[in-house]
Amino acid sequence: MTPATKQSTVRRITVTLDASESGRLPLETAARLAVILGAELEGVFVEDINLIRLSGLPFLREVRPWSIADEQVSSQRMQRELRTLARRAEQMIERVASKTGVPWSFQVWQGRPEAASLLQAFGAEILSLGRISSRVSSRMLVPARRPTPPSRETDTTSISVLFSGSEQAARAVATACSLARDMGARLTVMLPAAVPALKEQALAILKQHGQVARFVELAGVDAQSLKLAADAAAPGILITEAEHPLLQQAGLDQCLDALFCSVLLIR
Repeated sequence: MTPATKQSTVRRITVTLDASESGRLPLETAARLAVILGAELEGVFVEDINLIRLSGLPFLREVRPWSIADEQVSSQRMQRELRTLARRAEQMIERVASKTGVPWSFQVWQGRPEAASLLQAFGAEILSLGRISSRVSSRMLVPARRPTPPSRETDTTSISVLFSGSEQAARAVATACSLARDMGARLTVMLPAAVPALKEQALAILKQHGQVARFVELAGVDAQSLKLAADAAAPGILITEAEHPLLQQAGLDQCLDALFCSVLLIR
């Protein structure tokens, strides 16, 4: 195995949590990877400080799907609800970690929920980004009723990996191979169009890990190109280096907003 494909020691995998059932898949995926890599699982419930501040504004209302009425939201009430969600999130990671036998920890982190802020705040070698709790909670706070984007069912037996040819990208492919083998999942490699050398490099890494994959080409380096490639691959999990050129150029948060799957960022 060449140095580029060796996986560095992973001590901790950090996963952002919410208290909903939709947040269970990213958590279970992170726990599964923690078992494979012998890593600790760290759960983080994100409290958006801006959301707490906005909750006290008089023109904002909470709209509940089962009620035709709306209610004013106070910052005190929002903080109570967030604490309740945090307790549920902690109970969820405790159950999953106990089932898989991985060591775990949990914390509530208050700040801005942008992915770049989370990358800077946590030093884990792998960061799993599912639905961030504050983004879900913020849907309650709207000046008027508006529809939420439709959800899409994801295929949990399909894993995609972004490949740029860097050492980090090689680790991302190696991680994807390990997870795909454990899950019996299909593997897709997404890479820039018209770069044959990258495909050959990716094929060499796949061969070293005894895996096969289909390839999907990226039309550009923007969030729309990533969305189109992801739609073609329909992954339940996307694995990528944190510093992938597409994420840097298009913006990590914009890319995450375009996706309907869990994302594992490899450092």
